[in-house]
Amino acid sequence: MPMKNGEMTLGELKRLVKKYNELMSLDVKGMKRPELLEAIDKAGYKVNHQEMKLELKLKQKVKKLPKTIKMPPKAPPKSDADKKKAKDKKKESVIQYILKNREVLEDERIKTL
Repeated sequence: MPMKNGEMTLGELKRLVKKYNELMSLDVKGMKRPELLEAIDKAGYKVNHQEMKLELKLKQKVKKLPKTIKMPPKAPPKSDADKKKAKDKKKESVIQYILKNREVLEDERIKTL
């Protein structure tokens, strides 16, 4: 994927952090790119944009951290059949919930739909 100004995009950074999160915890939900870079820095890693990996900045004495984390492969795109199957499964679960909890149908918010 082409880098913007020689640096990784937010999506690429999140993929790296996701791989990192298998070893340690770092919550990336709702973070903007600068906030994510700062969180990576606070975790003791620096971002190598050219090689697309996280590198350990300091020697850690307490926890065993990996020295480098390489970019994981991009997830394959979902096919239309898989998307339709997931959508149908979600619809079915909503229908089952409504059947089990019929009092939901009497809610005022549903009547306005």
